[in-house]
Formats: sequence, C-alpha cells, structure tokens
Amino acid sequence: MLKIDNILLTPELYIVSTPIGNLKDITIRALSILKNCDLIACEDTRVTKKLLSFYKIKAKLISHHDHTPEEKLKKLIEKIKKGKSIALVSDAGTPLLSDPGYKLVVLALKENLSIIPIPGPSAITTSLVASGLSCEKFFFAGFLPAKENKRINFLKDLINIKSSLIFFESPRRLNN
Repeated sequence: MLKIDNILLTPELYIVSTPIGNLKDITIRALSILKNCDLIACEDTRVTKKLLSFYKIKAKLISHHDHTPEEKLKKLIEKIKKGKSIALVSDAGTPLLSDPGYKLVVLALKENLSIIPIPGPSAITTSLVASGLSCEKFFFAGFLPAKENKRINFLKDLINIKSSLIFFESPRRLNN
C-alpha cells in the first residue's frame, strides 16, 4: 500500500491532474494534495469518489462543472481567502483542458490568489506520442463542434496550421 504523507497545505487553489484511464496513473504529489486539502471541487463526484476510494482517501467533495453558478464559484474563492485549500479536479486528465475550471481560475486570479498546478496525465500528449504524428509542433483544438456546418467552418479555420492537429471527439460521434 502506498503511504501518502500528511502535509499542511497553504490556502491556495490546486489544479490537480487525475488518471485518464488507469487509476494508478497518478502522481504521489497529486495524491498528497487530494488527501490533505480542505475541499475537492470535482466535475462528477461519483467519478472522483472512485479514485479516492481506490487510494483510501476521505475528503469533502463539491461538484464543479461548466454550468456551476458564479455565486457558487465566488463561495469557493471566499473559502480560499479564509484559509482553506481547494483542489480542482476533472473526471480524467488535467482540469481546464476541454474540462471545467476556467471560470474558477479567472476568479482566483482576479483576487490575486495563488494557483498551483499539479502535473500529471494528459490525454493530449498521451495520444500525440502514440499517434505516429510529429511531436515537434502540435495544435490542440479541443472538441469539434457537434453541428456539421459549424464543424466544417471550424476545420476551415485550421487549414493553414503547419503542425500536427489534435482534437477531442466523443466515441459516439466518430462514425458521423
């Protein structure tokens, strides 16, 4: 069993990368932050509970997603200002990379709060290094628009980029 140190965290927003498939693909530092923070803001509490349960971590969770009301985000910022440490996680990979978190980070920056990124798995780089595409330069375009006309216009805007292009796509839409 992995022993995770008890550490005292400072009141900051920690952006914690989580596994993108295998629960063992997480850093020791990330586990330490998750174990010792005051609150974990997560995309889906059910997904994060599975990760925490696997590592026997008990933590207070709060949901955080793209549609989280600004008032709830402001309450999280106030918690940090009052001395609490908050870890932000997404369901898989690094928060903010086609995942929730941007609005919370912007609010934290406006309040001059420290933001500490905790590196780890990234679907972007993981897929790139296994693709056979050049890794010298790449452009991450996120998710393609769902509607065909918007998708075509989106791709037309990228036609002159001279590097490997990386997109996220739902498996359900790959045949469309």
